Amino acid sequence: MRITLVKKNQRCRLVCKRSDGSTDMADISPSLPYHDLAHYVAERTIGLKAGFYGSIAAGRSIAELSDEDVIRSLGPESWQAEVLARAVGSLATGACRIDQFSELVNCELIDMGIAAIEGLTDSVAESMLQEFRSLVDAYAALMDGESLTLEFAKSIDGP
Repeated sequence: MRITLVKKNQRCRLVCKRSDGSTDMADISPSLPYHDLAHYVAERTIGLKAGFYGSIAAGRSIAELSDEDVIRSLGPESWQAEVLARAVGSLATGACRIDQFSELVNCELIDMGIAAIEGLTDSVAESMLQEFRSLVDAYAALMDGESLTLEFAKSIDGP
Protein backbone atom coordinates (compact mmCIF):
# COMPACT_ATOMS: atom_id res chain seq x y z
CA MET A 1 0.00 0.00 0.00
CA ARG A 2 1.24 3.46 -0.83
CA ILE A 3 0.79 6.04 1.94
CA THR A 4 0.99 9.70 0.99
CA LEU A 5 0.98 12.53 3.50
CA VAL A 6 0.18 15.82 1.79
CA LYS A 7 0.93 19.13 3.52
CA LYS A 8 -1.80 21.54 2.56
CA ASN A 9 -3.06 24.77 4.14
CA GLN A 10 -1.78 23.99 7.66
CA ARG A 11 -3.39 20.53 7.45
CA CYS A 12 -2.24 17.05 6.58
CA ARG A 13 -4.13 14.84 4.17
CA LEU A 14 -3.55 11.11 4.46
CA VAL A 15 -4.02 9.21 1.20
CA CYS A 16 -3.74 5.41 1.17
CA LYS A 17 -3.67 3.60 -2.17
CA ARG A 18 -4.17 -0.13 -1.70
CA SER A 19 -2.57 -2.80 -3.88
CA ASP A 20 -5.96 -3.37 -5.57
CA GLY A 21 -5.94 0.27 -6.73
CA SER A 22 -8.64 1.50 -4.35
CA THR A 23 -7.93 4.67 -2.40
CA ASP A 24 -9.02 6.14 0.91
CA MET A 25 -8.18 9.59 2.22
CA ALA A 26 -8.85 11.93 5.11
CA ASP A 27 -7.64 15.18 6.59
CA ILE A 28 -5.94 13.95 9.73
CA SER A 29 -4.33 16.77 11.65
CA PRO A 30 -3.91 20.49 11.90
CA SER A 31 -0.20 20.32 11.13
CA LEU A 32 2.29 17.47 11.60
CA PRO A 33 0.97 13.89 11.60
CA TYR A 34 3.13 12.60 14.48
CA HIS A 35 0.86 9.77 15.55
CA ASP A 36 0.31 8.51 12.01
CA LEU A 37 4.05 8.44 11.38
CA ALA A 38 4.57 6.63 14.71
CA HIS A 39 2.03 4.00 13.59
CA TYR A 40 3.88 3.55 10.31
CA VAL A 41 7.25 3.08 12.01
CA ALA A 42 5.95 0.78 14.75
CA GLU A 43 3.82 -1.43 12.50
CA ARG A 44 6.55 -1.80 9.88
CA THR A 45 9.33 -2.45 12.37
CA ILE A 46 7.43 -5.06 14.38
CA GLY A 47 5.73 -6.57 11.33
CA LEU A 48 2.14 -6.00 12.44
CA LYS A 49 -0.36 -6.85 9.73
CA ALA A 50 -3.59 -5.81 11.50
CA GLY A 51 -2.66 -2.44 12.95
CA PHE A 52 -3.90 0.90 11.62
CA TYR A 53 -2.19 0.69 8.23
CA GLY A 54 -2.68 -3.05 7.88
CA SER A 55 -6.41 -2.56 8.49
CA ILE A 56 -6.56 0.11 5.80
CA ALA A 57 -4.61 -2.13 3.41
CA ALA A 58 -7.16 -4.88 4.12
CA GLY A 59 -10.03 -2.59 3.09
CA ARG A 60 -11.14 -0.69 6.19
CA SER A 61 -11.59 3.02 5.76
CA ILE A 62 -9.79 5.69 7.75
CA ALA A 63 -13.21 6.89 8.96
CA GLU A 64 -14.07 3.39 10.22
CA LEU A 65 -10.83 3.29 12.18
CA SER A 66 -11.84 6.41 14.09
CA ASP A 67 -15.21 4.93 15.13
CA GLU A 68 -15.16 3.72 18.76
CA ASP A 69 -17.41 0.72 18.04
CA VAL A 70 -15.17 -0.43 15.20
CA ILE A 71 -12.04 0.11 17.28
CA ARG A 72 -13.46 -2.03 20.10
CA SER A 73 -14.17 -4.84 17.61
CA LEU A 74 -10.61 -5.03 16.29
CA GLY A 75 -8.25 -7.78 17.36
CA PRO A 76 -5.28 -7.63 19.72
CA GLU A 77 -2.78 -6.69 17.03
CA SER A 78 -4.55 -3.38 16.48
CA TRP A 79 -4.13 -2.64 20.19
CA GLN A 80 -0.47 -3.62 20.03
CA ALA A 81 -0.06 -1.14 17.18
CA GLU A 82 -1.77 1.61 19.14
CA VAL A 83 0.30 1.06 22.28
CA LEU A 84 3.51 0.91 20.21
CA ALA A 85 2.67 4.13 18.34
CA ARG A 86 2.05 5.97 21.61
CA ALA A 87 5.31 4.61 23.01
CA VAL A 88 7.28 5.75 19.94
CA GLY A 89 5.78 9.21 20.50
CA SER A 90 6.86 9.02 24.14
CA LEU A 91 10.41 8.20 23.06
CA ALA A 92 10.45 11.20 20.74
CA THR A 93 9.24 13.62 23.40
CA GLY A 94 11.54 12.27 26.11
CA ALA A 95 8.66 10.96 28.21
CA CYS A 96 10.20 7.49 27.87
CA ARG A 97 13.85 6.42 27.63
CA ILE A 98 15.10 3.69 25.29
CA ASP A 99 15.70 1.38 28.26
CA GLN A 100 12.08 1.87 29.43
CA PHE A 101 10.41 1.26 26.08
CA SER A 102 9.84 -2.50 26.24
CA GLU A 103 8.49 -2.37 29.78
CA LEU A 104 6.23 0.60 28.97
CA VAL A 105 4.72 -1.21 25.97
CA ASN A 106 4.42 -4.67 27.43
CA CYS A 107 3.07 -3.63 30.85
CA GLU A 108 0.24 -1.74 29.15
CA LEU A 109 -0.52 -4.65 26.84
CA ILE A 110 -0.54 -7.17 29.68
CA ASP A 111 -2.82 -4.86 31.71
CA MET A 112 -5.19 -4.92 28.72
CA GLY A 113 -5.08 -8.73 28.62
CA ILE A 114 -3.08 -8.72 25.38
CA ALA A 115 0.10 -10.68 24.78
CA ALA A 116 3.40 -8.90 25.24
CA ILE A 117 5.49 -8.22 22.15
CA GLU A 118 8.64 -10.31 22.03
CA GLY A 119 11.89 -8.85 20.74
CA LEU A 120 11.43 -5.23 21.85
CA THR A 121 15.11 -4.69 22.53
CA ASP A 122 16.80 -1.37 23.14
CA SER A 123 18.19 -1.66 19.62
CA VAL A 124 14.70 -2.03 18.14
CA ALA A 125 13.46 0.97 20.16
CA GLU A 126 16.44 3.07 19.05
CA SER A 127 15.84 2.10 15.42
CA MET A 128 12.17 3.09 15.64
CA LEU A 129 13.05 6.40 17.27
CA GLN A 130 15.62 7.23 14.57
CA GLU A 131 13.24 6.32 11.72
CA PHE A 132 10.43 8.30 13.34
CA ARG A 133 12.63 11.39 13.76
CA SER A 134 13.77 11.10 10.16
CA LEU A 135 10.18 10.95 8.88
CA VAL A 136 9.09 13.84 11.12
CA ASP A 137 11.97 15.94 9.78
CA ALA A 138 11.15 14.99 6.18
CA TYR A 139 7.50 15.95 6.61
CA ALA A 140 8.35 19.18 8.45
CA ALA A 141 10.63 20.22 5.57
CA LEU A 142 7.81 19.96 3.01
CA MET A 143 6.40 23.11 1.48
CA ASP A 144 2.65 23.61 1.18
CA GLY A 145 1.28 21.23 -1.45
CA GLU A 146 4.25 18.84 -1.27
CA SER A 147 3.94 15.27 -0.05
CA LEU A 148 5.83 12.47 1.66
CA THR A 149 5.20 9.01 0.21
CA LEU A 150 5.78 5.78 2.12
CA GLU A 151 5.30 2.11 1.26
CA PHE A 152 3.58 -0.28 3.66
CA ALA A 153 3.58 -4.01 2.99
CA LYS A 154 1.24 -6.24 5.01
CA SER A 155 3.63 -9.17 4.78
CA ILE A 156 6.60 -7.61 6.58
CA ASP A 157 8.56 -9.89 8.92
CA GLY A 158 9.03 -8.76 12.51
CA PRO A 159 12.32 -7.91 14.27
